[in-house]
Amino acid sequence: MSATLAAVAVATFHSLGLYWSPPQGAPDNPARVEFREAGASAWRKGLEPWFDPRNGEYRGSLVELKPGTSYEIRLALQSGAATTLKASTWEENLKVKRTVQVPPGTRQLVIEASDSGSEKEGYVVFTGRNALDGGSEEHCVVVKQGAHHVIIRGLVIRNCKRAGIMIERDSRGGAQTHDIVIEDNEISGWGGYDNHKPGRNVADSDAAVHCNYYRETDDGKRPDRIVIQRNTIRDPRHGSNPWQAGPGARKHPAGPIGVFFLRCGKNHVIRYNDIYSKNGKHFMDGLSGEDNMSSAGFPWADSDIYGNRISQVYDDAIEAEGGNRNVRIWGNFIDEAFVAIANAPVAVGPLYVWRNVSHRMAHMYEPDGDPDLERRGPFIKAGSKHATANGGRAYYFHNTVLQPPGKRYSYGAGWGIFGSAGPLTNVVSRNNIWHIHKEVHVHGQPKFHAIGRAERGGVDAASDLLRPVYASSGTQYPDLANHPGNFHLKPGTPGAGSAEPIANFNDRYAGRADVGAHQSGTPPQRFGRAANSP
Repeated sequence: MSATLAAVAVATFHSLGLYWSPPQGAPDNPARVEFREAGASAWRKGLEPWFDPRNGEYRGSLVELKPGTSYEIRLALQSGAATTLKASTWEENLKVKRTVQVPPGTRQLVIEASDSGSEKEGYVVFTGRNALDGGSEEHCVVVKQGAHHVIIRGLVIRNCKRAGIMIERDSRGGAQTHDIVIEDNEISGWGGYDNHKPGRNVADSDAAVHCNYYRETDDGKRPDRIVIQRNTIRDPRHGSNPWQAGPGARKHPAGPIGVFFLRCGKNHVIRYNDIYSKNGKHFMDGLSGEDNMSSAGFPWADSDIYGNRISQVYDDAIEAEGGNRNVRIWGNFIDEAFVAIANAPVAVGPLYVWRNVSHRMAHMYEPDGDPDLERRGPFIKAGSKHATANGGRAYYFHNTVLQPPGKRYSYGAGWGIFGSAGPLTNVVSRNNIWHIHKEVHVHGQPKFHAIGRAERGGVDAASDLLRPVYASSGTQYPDLANHPGNFHLKPGTPGAGSAEPIANFNDRYAGRADVGAHQSGTPPQRFGRAANSP
């Protein structure tokens, strides 16, 4: 973006990504941002936009906004240059042009470009009460290139040979696919047929929802604005291998994925989904995509991932790696995963990760091994060995790492933030509960740390808590049996009421904000479909 006093905002339901390139931009000339609902009298402060010296741009996000609401925004440099703009968040109540009932006995639903709605007339809804049982079909639902303003709603999708829902590129070219909503569906038993890699007794990378634009070279034709919400994604046909199984060499997990985007656009929202497996078949990743070591990756830019419940994952529950330009991840609950949230790298930034909770993470790297000796994954996998892929700013605020009682050591994460892919740079950590499972190795040598592998000056950390005391139990592990979703700290203990103020992220609790994901005095946290129900 060329240097200009004009600013740009890119919206989702609850967020606005901001972009501003004034000629006076510089690292020593910080910008401030204020916002308010249109017509309101009082202004609120936003978190200071980050200046990227690589392209002379200030970037940042306004978060936890109201859907379908107009906002006034003003940006100003310390040196005096200023600009104002107006922007509106997405409306949640979508206009419907027409509804198509999927006939009973349908094995495959194909949505063509000609089936599209429009911004003016509304969406075309595809729905039905009868299950789509894939049988011999490759994918149960196929969204063809060029389709737009389409809602896939309330379908039971099962036993698909490869993907439950495939957003498909046309090798002959075509218009852009955009504004696709996938909501309130149940997808199970997908994947695996005719997709076994040589030497591996697993089927790799089949997804319940799969967007595949791997061979597309034109960014303008990659699908934008895909919304995946309130779905149940469960019980794939085949499971992933863990990193370590028995005495042999370790192997990267390969297997099914809940949602998989292969080089698929930007400005997406993935929220309020339940992703789990009760049939013994684990996922490789919960939410994932490619290319990791790039300025794009998944979910690329101006995208939100929030309110999901994800479990039974042998690798990354949420793999948001690559550009992460104004990407926001919050309010997710992760259980039984090796890595909670993977952000290696953040090539562009800024990335915001806040108020997420992780639970059990033992038995994921080596399920049959001794959990006290097992390699334990981090809450955040970060870092890069390549400086060009590691320059974006990453913010981690108010996250909670739980440590369920275990054998000798507890069963939670081994690290808060770990540079698994290389040194950490440009990381800001505030008000998190980085309660790690083992502070010293069994032989007494230091091994695990709340934040590890940081270059000098690469991490700015403060006000994080290592040993919490929870209100529901009075111990370092909350009483979840009797108080589900209650993760707030016991009054009078470290971190309670003493969080560092962060504009737009905890200013609603001025003077009493708690460290960790759950603020005292607020309702229990809810995740998955339950987070978006009355």
